[in-house]
Amino acid sequence: MDHRRLARASRLVALVGAGGVTCLVLLPIAVNAATGGTAPRVLGPYATWLWPSLALLTAVTAALAAWEPLSVRLVQRRPAHPANRVAALERVERYVRARRDASLAEQVRLKLGVAPRVGPRLPTRARVPLVVAGEPGAGKTTLLLELAETLVARARADGDRPVPAVVDLGAWRRDDDFGEWLLGVLARRYRIGPRLGRTWLRDRRLALLFDGLDDVPEADRAECLAWITALKLPHVVLCCAGEDYERLPRYDVVHVEPLRRNDVLGLVAACGPRLDGLHEALTKDPDLVDEVRTPLAFGLLALAYRAGRAEYRGVLDTYLVESVARGPGRAERTLRALRFLARVADRRHDLVARHRLPRREVWLDFVEPAVVWKLFRRAVPGALAGAATALCLVVGLRLGLVAAGVVAVAAIGLPRGRFPAPKATAPGGKRWAATGFALGAALFGGLAAAGAWWGAQVARWPAWLAFGLVVAVAFGVALGLVRDRYWAVAGALAPAAVMVWTGPSPELLAGLGVGLCAGAAAGVGTGGLAAVWTGLRDLPAAGRGPRWLPAAGLVGVGLAAVAGARLGVPLDAVTGLLVGLAGTPVATRPVRAVAELLAKPLALDEFPLRRKAVVQSARDRVLLLDGDRFPHAAVRDHLAACDPVELGATAERRREAITDARRST
Repeated sequence: MDHRRLARASRLVALVGAGGVTCLVLLPIAVNAATGGTAPRVLGPYATWLWPSLALLTAVTAALAAWEPLSVRLVQRRPAHPANRVAALERVERYVRARRDASLAEQVRLKLGVAPRVGPRLPTRARVPLVVAGEPGAGKTTLLLELAETLVARARADGDRPVPAVVDLGAWRRDDDFGEWLLGVLARRYRIGPRLGRTWLRDRRLALLFDGLDDVPEADRAECLAWITALKLPHVVLCCAGEDYERLPRYDVVHVEPLRRNDVLGLVAACGPRLDGLHEALTKDPDLVDEVRTPLAFGLLALAYRAGRAEYRGVLDTYLVESVARGPGRAERTLRALRFLARVADRRHDLVARHRLPRREVWLDFVEPAVVWKLFRRAVPGALAGAATALCLVVGLRLGLVAAGVVAVAAIGLPRGRFPAPKATAPGGKRWAATGFALGAALFGGLAAAGAWWGAQVARWPAWLAFGLVVAVAFGVALGLVRDRYWAVAGALAPAAVMVWTGPSPELLAGLGVGLCAGAAAGVGTGGLAAVWTGLRDLPAAGRGPRWLPAAGLVGVGLAAVAGARLGVPLDAVTGLLVGLAGTPVATRPVRAVAELLAKPLALDEFPLRRKAVVQSARDRVLLLDGDRFPHAAVRDHLAACDPVELGATAERRREAITDARRST
């Protein structure tokens, strides 16, 4: 352990000790003494030193906690400080080691004891940009990481050598300033601050190793290469599968050649009996060797054949089928979830299989028509029916059947709620409708009860205060509807006139609370659904609420009548309900957070609730590597374009064959 790590460990021990004594010993004793208690007898004559000791240890704890972040900031403000270079090299080394440990080649080496040979070593000094060219899966990234490790070791030994940094170009887009984007990558990945990064770029103290030029859109690659040339760094390495590098003014090229037949046979022989199935397949079908041209192809086939004989269907399909067939759960479900994750990763220009859904704009156009039909033609109408039924039931029990009937009739004025989704091939959706009904009834029933309780609490206020509150709410609702102060004042006069006649009665305030809660929920919910609807493909505009919605409300009125609700004609309660429900159009706004929440059920058909279990199973079967990354862009793209039904059926047949073989033995 060097002196810096020893000093950091010592500070951590001191921080834990000082913080523990302060929070667990001195602070409770001080609080006890301040509230009239006494200090423990063991303190004896030292009790007078309690508060000074508490202040001192608090200051020491705060200083130890702030030491490291403050020292980092101070050091980064001095670009020439040696600690910046040492820390950057450590972070680069840690990142490169993590990338290599999570690579497919490392998985092959761990499981089979041998790794495919990759092309020649890259030179550590270059006067012009060095291009590493080769077909996808040839091992360009592996060579780049090996070069990064070598450059880190040489930079440690020679202070004049530049600090290497591996940068993935796939995340850059034409709209981003390349310099600022590059500084952001250095800051996030290696904690090289923008000021320090600018200084090192200006002084040519960075060696940039760019990976993934092919992940940049083809129309943007020329500009990307122009930016790289403008950096004028002495050491630049660029991985590229195509010939876009020819746009560079000067460059040297290292071609990574494909695997030859002898290379493939030698690798299979080195694995011994663990790849007998692959050896037999190569013997029976010599043309198969021509498809195993890259270390990626060999690694995928080796992982597919490692557990026994496999039926060859092409490199990528064999890898997917054999991996899924030996895992738990339905093969089609697993492949569908992986296809969804692969599409999201492709849209985000990386290899990460995300546990959490990104923003809906990233994945909403992946949704199948059947799921759209189930949500918008089954779940949403079911939820509206449940909401109307529960709302009218609660209003009938609390305010009377006439008030509940008014709410049922007012449901026809819902500004959104009808989504004419095209009928799917296999509609179904009864569970979606039942689930929507239950959720809508529970939500609006609870909101109605909460609104009635709120009205009962406001009724305890002074009459003048409750009167003013109702008028203010009515004015705000009217102003939101008509956007005109004159008509808003006129709208506020109606409840004011009723209160002159009846006073701010508990029924009026309960009706106002119920109407506000239910109207706000209905407006926000339908507005969020409308925002999701507009993000889908080629669908007509959303319409007003369903025409049959009052019928669902009348069901709630009937249930309230069966439960013994009174009839009555409560003018004050109806007035409060209408004022509150009039706020529904005002609340119908596309709130992003609500739209994101309501869009998530659309992904359930592709990405189930037990998504972590799916990702863990894929990781166990080497369909994903450490860090939940796809093994290669070729694997990601193949998954994104696959047919999970056909491939899943093949995997199920393969699973049955494996089960039968195990039973026979």
